[in-house]
This record gives sequence, structure tokens and C-alpha cells, in this order.
Amino acid sequence: MPRIAFRPLVLIAVLALMAVVGAQAPAPQPEDQEIAREVVDLVEKNHMAHPRIDDAIAARWCDNYIKKLDPQKYNFLKSDVAEFRKEAATLDDQIRKGNIDFARKVFNRFLERNDERFHTELDLLKQKFDFKVDESFNDDFEHMDFPADRAEADARLRKKVKLDLLFTKVVGDQTEAEAIRKLTIRYRDLNRMFHQFDSGDLLGYYLSSLTETFDPHSAYLNQKDLEDLLNQSLHLQLEGIGASLRSEDGYAVVQEVVPGMAADKDGRLQPEDKIIGIQKENGEEIDLVEKKLNDVVRYIRGPRGTKVKLIVQPEGSKERKIYELTRERIELKEQHAKGKIIEAKAAAGKTYKIGIISLPTFYGDTMAMLRGEPDAVSATTDCRKILEGFRKSGVEAVVMDLRGNGGGLLEEAKTLSGLFIDTGPVVQVKEVLGVKHLDDDDEGMAWNGPLVVLIDKASASASEIFAGVIKDYGRGLIIGDASTFGKGTVQSIVPIQDHSRRRFFGNPEPKRGALKLTIQQFFRANGDSTQINGVKPHIHIPSILDHRDFGESKMDNAVRFERVEALPHDEYHGVPDDLIAQLNQRSEQRRKEDPKFRKLDDQIKKYVERKARHEISLSEAKFRSEYIPEDGDEKAADEKAKKDRKKKKYTEREIWPNDFYNDEVIRIVTDYLSLGSKVLAAAQERAKLAGQ
Repeated sequence: MPRIAFRPLVLIAVLALMAVVGAQAPAPQPEDQEIAREVVDLVEKNHMAHPRIDDAIAARWCDNYIKKLDPQKYNFLKSDVAEFRKEAATLDDQIRKGNIDFARKVFNRFLERNDERFHTELDLLKQKFDFKVDESFNDDFEHMDFPADRAEADARLRKKVKLDLLFTKVVGDQTEAEAIRKLTIRYRDLNRMFHQFDSGDLLGYYLSSLTETFDPHSAYLNQKDLEDLLNQSLHLQLEGIGASLRSEDGYAVVQEVVPGMAADKDGRLQPEDKIIGIQKENGEEIDLVEKKLNDVVRYIRGPRGTKVKLIVQPEGSKERKIYELTRERIELKEQHAKGKIIEAKAAAGKTYKIGIISLPTFYGDTMAMLRGEPDAVSATTDCRKILEGFRKSGVEAVVMDLRGNGGGLLEEAKTLSGLFIDTGPVVQVKEVLGVKHLDDDDEGMAWNGPLVVLIDKASASASEIFAGVIKDYGRGLIIGDASTFGKGTVQSIVPIQDHSRRRFFGNPEPKRGALKLTIQQFFRANGDSTQINGVKPHIHIPSILDHRDFGESKMDNAVRFERVEALPHDEYHGVPDDLIAQLNQRSEQRRKEDPKFRKLDDQIKKYVERKARHEISLSEAKFRSEYIPEDGDEKAADEKAKKDRKKKKYTEREIWPNDFYNDEVIRIVTDYLSLGSKVLAAAQERAKLAGQ
């Protein structure tokens, strides 16, 4: 299977809940025990740490599972957690026998507490909150204990609901009545989600809580999660009608209709319509109300060329309509690389053409490429085509925008790097047998001119490999946050096999999902790991993201930073120290004089101060002073965004938004071209010679 440089996954906690009388955890499936045993075996044999799952690991596993279900400590009581921990040391023995009863026991208690909190939330929304009272909400969940009893849990929840209401009113610019309506729906939807857990969801939570004791990126993927990962994140294609859905108040609501796809061509299905069912060939109907959104999507998806009859309730109507649509292959084109050419004037007056490539992920269909399919998706192929267009248009510098790019395929990171260097090592990989290196062996370059790589703290994994190559080779200028995410490990997809005798009698093997397992660690050509420290820019433009509590160093059980021997590699001398010093000096001076950057500095200071005290004011006046911008331009931008959303058009990814941060990036690029013209000319000549 292909090795994958995965984007970091951030689990967003959900806390609110709908009461279901006598609700129980989903019943285990016959193969669940076999899957559990197989996961243990695979982890111990194939994880790069070669761990032994023992009593100590089991105790951490128990705490991980509790935290995954209740990260903000609203639901479980101290007595619940104490009860669970008494059994923790036996979990390793239980799972070796295929016993996963503990998962259901804890989840049943979670549902019970969850429903209690949901009733409290609804009761609280009926009360009248006083937003003049000077009280605060504590968000230091890591150092907070679980509530001692129901009264303490409800007291915490009161402040949480008050904060939700304040945030929805103030930041969402809603009336109090509308905010209450929205929160009621949100709490009900989140509650429903937990009550809709099936055995695969529960097994995923439980087994991933085990794998995450070794590192934060190993996880069990049930069959549905595995399909979504391969199709949406890596292959960027699906087969269906071309509409994105969201879940709201028990309904699957059309979020957007993709231009040019089946639903758009038909013209009847519109944003905000509700899909309430499917009509089968024999006229029988499948009710989709209050079904899991993922299950609704799977009913609608299907092989291209086949038909599906949707039962639709149009927006603002109680009428039922049936729309028959023919499914098509859907390319997730908004996630493909996109290019744009802009013209920018340097301080000296010269105008430059700058090509921007926005790359959200390192995608590719490895198997299709190996089969030689001409339309196989590939980030490298798409970027190569964009670069060809840039050259024909006379572009003088390329900006590769990797902000928010969480990674993808390791092979794509290697081949994309090869578009900008001649040949040489791209990344070193440490595994059981030692350290090996993956090289770009494709001679020549698709772009040998000036290059800038734009990063932020969310740039991870494959993005960090690429940025590291450009920096180590002196091939281009790195601009952005203080560092990238810091994810320097390699995951492999290992299918869960069926080792029962049924396989040998011609019966199809059950689909049992896969283990996403950390098997290797990345190192740059210079010997540094990208793990924890990430890649630092040549020019740092401060942002609030620098101070957010995310990144590999903030994740539980992260693999530590290491170094290996550096490898010989080319040096293109495109970013000499004296030029970087000049660029930094100019940028710093401009930011000091720019009122928007000065305001950003103030916002960063406020954020850092508030973060340090772990308190959010529940006084509306104080809350507004901390979180609502005073600048009229920002308010106008918010109003424009609201109007655009009301148009209900498909949202195309904006390649290069017009904002003060991007304006400063372009000014740095023009400085780079003008101040470093001689340096860049010499580097470009060396690059040409290397490419011949």
C-alpha cells in the first residue's frame, strides 16, 4: 500500500445531547473481536516503536478513551472515571482474547450522562442570562478535574451554554431568539450523532484510543472511514450526484451544488433543500430523516451511470418532490492545484509578473498512475501544467502557497520537489533496518526561476518535506509563520485481514477496514527531522496562528525530535544571508508603519494574554472588547461574506485573497526580485546548467 504523509487530524469535541430512552451502545458485530485481536498484533509487529501492549499501556489507553469521549470534562463524573480506572490494567488481557466489553460499558455510561447534560442545556436555554455579570469561563480543560457530582457538572454547563449563546449573538451577529433557536438545533444534532454510533464508529474510537498511546497519528479506520480517506483526501474523486450535504435538525440539507455535475445539470435540486428519502425501483421508500449523514451520503452515492430517485422537500416548503438523477464521476476540483498570475510593482517602480500556485493537499491516485491511466489525478502533474502556463506568460517568480496544506502522499512530495531541483535527495526515512533516502532522479526542472514557498502552522507532513527541500538546497525563499506543524512521521495503510478458514472456501473476504500505522520518521537532507520543530521560514510574518495550541508539539504522545547524518546535495545559493537580512529589514519596517499590522500586533498581544489566564469573560461588554474588531473594513468584509453566503452559490476556493497579509507577501517577493537580481540571475544560471 502507498505510504502516506497524513495531515494532522484535530478531534473537535462535541458535548450536547438528545435523550433517547434506554439508549445503549451499538451491539458488537461478529467480526469485531477478530478485528481487535488483529489490531493488537499489527501494532506490536509493525509500529516503528515495536511496543508491547501491557498493563501500563492499558492504563494510558483507558484514559485516552475517556478523553476522546469527553475531552472538556462535562459528562463523566469523578466516580465514573474512578470506576473505569479500576478495570484499566486488565484491558490488555481482555483485547488479546477479543473482549471489547469495556468499550461498550464506558460508552453506555457516556450516553447516560450525555442525555442528562442535554436536558440541562435545553433548560438553560429557557432561562434569561444576565450578560452584565462579571464572570468568566475557564477553558483550561487539561488541568481541570471531572465534576464531583451532577450539581457541579450542571454549574460548569451553565457557563458553557452562556458562552455559546454570547458567541452566537455577538460573533454571529444574531438576535438572542435566533441564537437560542440555532443552539437548540446544534445541541440536538450533536446528541443525535452519538446515539447514531454504530459498532464500527465505537470500535474506531476504542481501538484508536489504543493506537494513539504510541503516537497521535496511528488509528483504526473502519471500512467507511477508509473509503472516505482514499477517495476524498487522496484520489479527490467520488461517484454521485455532485452535491455537498450538512446535517441540521435531523435532516440532510443541501449545502452546495457542484457546477457541471449531475444535480447542477438537472437544475432542480437547490441549496437548503432537504433530502428526506430515497425511492427504490419497486416504489419502496427509504426514510432518511434522522439518519447519520454519512449513511445518507452513501445511499445517494453509487456507480456512475446508475440512477437515484431523491425524495426532496424544497426550501421553505412542506411539499415532497421526486428528482431522478444519473450519477456521475465527481472530481473534487476545488482541492486540485490552482494557478493565478498577478502583476505587482516593486518599490523601484518596475512591474513584475508573479505566478501563484495554491495547493491544498498532496493528492494522487498511485495505482492509476502505475497503470498508466492518462487522467490519473496527481498534484505534481497539475503543478507541472500550471508552471508550463506560467513560463509561456512570462512569469518572473513563482509563489507556492502551502498554507493549510496538511500533507498527503509521500510520493507526490518527492516528485513535486523534483520540479524545482535537478536531482538529489528529497527526504530521508528512518525505519527498522536503518535510514534510507528517497531521491529525485528526474533530471531537469519544470521551473528554474525565482521561487517563494508560503507556509503557516497548519502546513504539515508532505508540505514540510517540500519546504525543507527548497530551504536545504537554497532553492527559494520561505515566508510565513514561525514554523510549520512539525509532523515528521510516515503512516502506512494496513488492511485488516480475515484469518478465519472462510477465506479458503471461496467466500469473499469481509471488509474490515484498516490500520493507519506509523512506521517511519522523516528527516531532511540536512539531517534534521521535520518532527516537532517543523520548518522555519527565512522571513517570519507574525500571526495569531503562531500562538494557537496546536501543532505536533502540543499533541499527546508525539514522537520526539531526532537528527541523522546530513546527505550531500546541490546548493543553488538563491537565498544568501545578506539578502535575507535586507528583506527582513524592509518587511519589518513596512509592518511597523502599516496600521493593519499594528492592529494585528495588538490582537496577538490580547490573544496571548487571554490564553495565559485561561479565562473568557461572559460579560458582553468585555467579550466584545476582546473578540470583535473595531475596524470598519473588517465589519464591511463580514457583511459582504454574509451576503455572498445568502446567494447560495457554489463556493470556489479563492486562490489569492486581497488582504493586507498577502499584500505584504507580494511586496517581499518584489523586493526579492529587485534587490537580489544579481544573486538570482547567478542562481538561475546555475539551475539552468544543472538542468541541462
